Amino acid sequence: MKKIISWFLLLSFINLTGCYSHELLAPSSYKFDEKKDITIVTKDTTYKFKGHQYIIVNDTLLGSDKNVYINKSALDEPIVKIPVDDMQLVEVKENDARRTALAVVGGAVVLFVVYVVISFITTDWHFRF
Repeated sequence: MKKIISWFLLLSFINLTGCYSHELLAPSSYKFDEKKDITIVTKDTTYKFKGHQYIIVNDTLLGSDKNVYINKSALDEPIVKIPVDDMQLVEVKENDARRTALAVVGGAVVLFVVYVVISFITTDWHFRF
């Protein structure tokens, strides 16, 4: 039972690490998706926003420290207003669930193969003819 729990915890830990991708884009070429975590670089400051903490209204990013959902009028007092023209770079961070799943499955397959090879090597084979 301890081995099963150990394997489960190991695979869960691998899954938590996850695979992420980062893209640096010019603001003019990026279609803002308010669900994704972004970092905005201006000539003076760098701003980090998690998904749903910003919206784009009339070519201006309005940022908040609270979650902002589909109702765009809910953002009455934005903390930050950044015109898209003032942005130099947009960094987008995405969690890639497909690569994470492949990493977990691949790790499990490698561990299983190692286990089978070790079991095969350490088995005492007695053949009778």
